[in-house]
Amino acid sequence: MTSQGQEVPAEGGLRQLCLALRPELRRFLLSRRVGEADADDLLQDLFLKVETTVTGPVRAPKAYLYQMLNNMAHTRRRTEARQQARDADWLDAPAKSPGVEMEMADLSPDPEITLLSRDHLARVEACLAALPDRTAHVFRQYRIEGVSQKIIARDLGISLSAVEKHLQRAYNAVLEIRSRLDPGAAGNAGGTDAIAR
Repeated sequence: MTSQGQEVPAEGGLRQLCLALRPELRRFLLSRRVGEADADDLLQDLFLKVETTVTGPVRAPKAYLYQMLNNMAHTRRRTEARQQARDADWLDAPAKSPGVEMEMADLSPDPEITLLSRDHLARVEACLAALPDRTAHVFRQYRIEGVSQKIIARDLGISLSAVEKHLQRAYNAVLEIRSRLDPGAAGNAGGTDAIAR
């Protein structure tokens, strides 16, 4: 295994040579005005290509690696240049075509979905309002405010298991509303764990 021109078996030899020449190959890329991050990416891509490509014995392995790396750098430059040109053309398209207005996609939600969502939210809020005050408070603290169960128990002066029971009661109420709104959801919910997530 030599970098001077003697044959090197492809199996393992190129891989080891690639690792040994890494600093030298990196300097080669940097001298060609490749950015440091891109140089590291190209070296990684070179190693992966050497690792996954099946070749026979290589007569001049050092030159082979340099040529591969040089080709990869040129391909990357061409790809980036094409991408920049395409992006520039796309951004300039409305300016080049006077009189042609660019239509923006309507990203607003479907009115029917908005109405259904508001109805579902109103039903859940009514369900929570029908719960005992402490149960609704525990549920809001935990699910909406993100307060831990331990802190809720401490603040209310109740046990952790009492907090869990209040949450269980609230989850059951929400699950009941959910099953009424979407009859198929109750079978797929997997109990209250699915709502608790």
